[in-house]
Amino acid sequence: MIERKERKPYWRHTKWQMLASLIPFLIVLIVLPLYAEGLNHNKFLGFPLGYLLAAHGLFIIALVTVGGFVNRQDAIDHWHGAHEDN
Repeated sequence: MIERKERKPYWRHTKWQMLASLIPFLIVLIVLPLYAEGLNHNKFLGFPLGYLLAAHGLFIIALVTVGGFVNRQDAIDHWHGAHEDN
């Protein structure tokens, strides 16, 4: 259990961690469709590159983002003494 004096810094670190993980993903999610038409002129494995990046690239970026978030949140939990004892 986290101590009362550690709650505010803990949630501040967690909030900034969430924003640091979410903003790059949202930027890619917004910017990629803007360039999809130009990327579709190139092909990779027979598929238009814009389609391939939209279908598979965003999924991979989401997995990496979530994995990085979990890893960094675990470090924040340990730093503030809020980790689960296994």
